[in-house]
Amino acid sequence: MSAGDAPRRALPGFLAAFQFPDFRRLWTGAFVSSIGSWTQDVALAWLIHTRMGEPFFLGLRAFAAEFPLLAFMLVGGAVADRVDRRKILLTSQFLQMTFAATLAILYGLDRLGIGAILIIAFLTGLAQSQSAPTYQAVLTSIVPPAHIPNAVALNSLQFNLSRAIGPAIAGLLLAGAGTGICFSVNALSFVAVIVAIWSLRLPPPPQAAGASGTTLSQSVGAGLAHVRQSPELFGLTMLALVGSFLAFPLITYLPVLAGDVLKTGSAGYSLLLSSFGGGSIVGAVLTAQRGKVPGRGRLMLFMFAAFALAAGLALSFTWQPLVMAFLFLAGGALVTAFSTLNSLVQELAPADLRGRVLSAFGLAFRGGGPLGGLVAGALVGRLGMRPVLGVYCALLGLTALGLLRRSRRLAGL
Repeated sequence: MSAGDAPRRALPGFLAAFQFPDFRRLWTGAFVSSIGSWTQDVALAWLIHTRMGEPFFLGLRAFAAEFPLLAFMLVGGAVADRVDRRKILLTSQFLQMTFAATLAILYGLDRLGIGAILIIAFLTGLAQSQSAPTYQAVLTSIVPPAHIPNAVALNSLQFNLSRAIGPAIAGLLLAGAGTGICFSVNALSFVAVIVAIWSLRLPPPPQAAGASGTTLSQSVGAGLAHVRQSPELFGLTMLALVGSFLAFPLITYLPVLAGDVLKTGSAGYSLLLSSFGGGSIVGAVLTAQRGKVPGRGRLMLFMFAAFALAAGLALSFTWQPLVMAFLFLAGGALVTAFSTLNSLVQELAPADLRGRVLSAFGLAFRGGGPLGGLVAGALVGRLGMRPVLGVYCALLGLTALGLLRRSRRLAGL
């Protein structure tokens, strides 16, 4: 960490990582950009649900956005350990801003069909496949090791704050200005994170000095081998895959819950998503406050089980306020589980392999959700959303409780 990044003041509790200027700048820029992304995401999901009327398209869009991460994130992690991380992040943000602007233009010209939506989702995912592991590696390189759990939890906080704020903005914009303005808002929001990244003072990649003697494929192989040979990292990575596969489709199919089950329209959908995001905020704050304490593995597994219960109850009722209350609890439990899991992976990853270890973890974490959504989408049209996602919740709960009882290695982290 450079001398310019030395803390100017000590902050208590869950705000501890904010004492480092580079972290503050990156957090703020990412927060503004995430608000724009959630605003666009809500508008796009509602557009697909109302204009195209096919639940499978919701899962297909999520899969199109995440498939490049399945294919290229491991390469992105290796690149993050070898190449100037600022250049990777800036290039990715400029591309994503362009794609959001393209959505706005196509919508304004009345040329935005499912084909264009899927292509833009794929290209956006391709850009993120390079930036996602790089961003995670940068996040933990601009704070001291003792602050990594707090930094990870605060990063989760900004993501979930934006998940609460973005849908509320989308609801207002959809009602007052239409769908296209949501895409324009997202394009503009990238300016904040671009400025933040430009101002960072980053250390060189750990492998920069000796990377010339190692091929990219060898770098990827070394990262995968390390994850495979570490029982803790392998177990956490597999848990990320299973957890995201079974948990994230709930968020993907909230438009169906609001539109077809609760009959509350776009306003009801934004309220459901904001309720989930509000609970996530509480979970992120408590996780940041908790910091690096014993027993986090047990807490993580317990929170996966708690999410499964709360989400299952949310799917069981048709009164919107009660559904919102259970989604609030589900959001808090899920962000606690995944923030804890993420911080454990960050702490266990060696500095010279961090980009590649995080890319393997990110591949599981980001890949499981769209795969789960795609499978659910194939079943929702025939069996209904609530029975399908109810089975998902039951499987996640049983998995978490089984690991809590039988896996001393994970529970003891």
